[in-house]
Amino acid sequence: MKRTVLVLILMVFSASILYAQSRDIRRAERQLNRGNIAEAKEFIEAAFEHAETETNAEAWVIKAQVFMEIALAEEPAIRQLSANPVDVADEAMQMAIKYDTEDEHILPIQQGLLLLSELIFNQGVEAYNVSEWNNASSYFLRAFEMGKEFGAVDTTTLYNAALSAELGESYEQAFEMYKDLREMNYDQPYIYSSLANVSLALGDTLRGTELIQEGRRKYPDNLDLIFTEANIHIFTGDVPQARDVLSLAIERDPDNPNLYFAFGANFDRMAQDTTYTSDERDFAFEQAIEAYENAISLRPDYFDAVYNLGVLYFNKGIRIFEEADERLRATHDFAQYEEDEKRFQEVWLKAQPYLERSKDMIDEDDPSYRIVIMSLVELYARTNQPEKLKELEDIYRQYFGEEEID
Repeated sequence: MKRTVLVLILMVFSASILYAQSRDIRRAERQLNRGNIAEAKEFIEAAFEHAETETNAEAWVIKAQVFMEIALAEEPAIRQLSANPVDVADEAMQMAIKYDTEDEHILPIQQGLLLLSELIFNQGVEAYNVSEWNNASSYFLRAFEMGKEFGAVDTTTLYNAALSAELGESYEQAFEMYKDLREMNYDQPYIYSSLANVSLALGDTLRGTELIQEGRRKYPDNLDLIFTEANIHIFTGDVPQARDVLSLAIERDPDNPNLYFAFGANFDRMAQDTTYTSDERDFAFEQAIEAYENAISLRPDYFDAVYNLGVLYFNKGIRIFEEADERLRATHDFAQYEEDEKRFQEVWLKAQPYLERSKDMIDEDDPSYRIVIMSLVELYARTNQPEKLKELEDIYRQYFGEEEID
């Protein structure tokens, strides 16, 4: 008799738990339908305090709906009910799918997934806009995968995921997504630029070259691909090939300052490369000057071109100075050295207006500002301009923490 009473007590206790669970689920649903989101959240969370709710597909559907409403709410008080409502809704919907083994709730699940995919995409946009690249990539990829469940292959969303991963320096993930887009015949030439750039970031220049050349064959007139191929050749040190590619680009787009800048950078590198003969380096120097000047004429505020042109002249002066110093040590011909000194001082002074102009083109909080100041300090010191050094003394002390310029 005592045992029978115990069994009856357990049955009544279990029934009361099930009743409380079901009551909270129903209350949450009613409040949700009435638009009382805060109350619906309170009741659905109370339902999940009971372990039995864990396997209740309907409860998970309602929880997903509640948190989607929080994500959609315009009222700050409602939005503050959850720090990450879309993530909670997504997790709840996955649990609903897991436990809806008999497809009893298939319609609200499908409807919920459609809305959820939009919310997840919007989360990706928000993360992208604040430069949270890897979070953005995860949201975009999740939205893409959800779309596939409905038979929709949204290549633009997948591209957003790949681009975000690339910006977040998750290069392996970015490469795989770009590769998937290529296999989907995503008809955009910049996919090949992206594949090549990511390959370079991963250290695989051969693969990057092969991919950009594949893109060039498919889109032979695309300037972006031409430009990317030239950059790869510059990166790998194949200056003549880069020059040929850039010449083709300039023929097709003669008013593009970026192309002239790339052309100048190509010859600039060649002018500094000691593996070339002196005549070849002199030729490259003149070509670089012309290209940078063309870029500046098309875009007068082109900081990189202005600064690079100043550095190009400065480095040329260093080269003349070093050759003169070496010759003096060998011959002790001071008369010749005086002639050489006129030459390198003249070249250094040609650098001055460009370096000074570049200083005025950027703000003091720009990372390049410090580099420009260092360049000017060295220039003024080598050309014996103490009054100019004095003008930079306060800035120099601010950036380098020294009492005075040596």
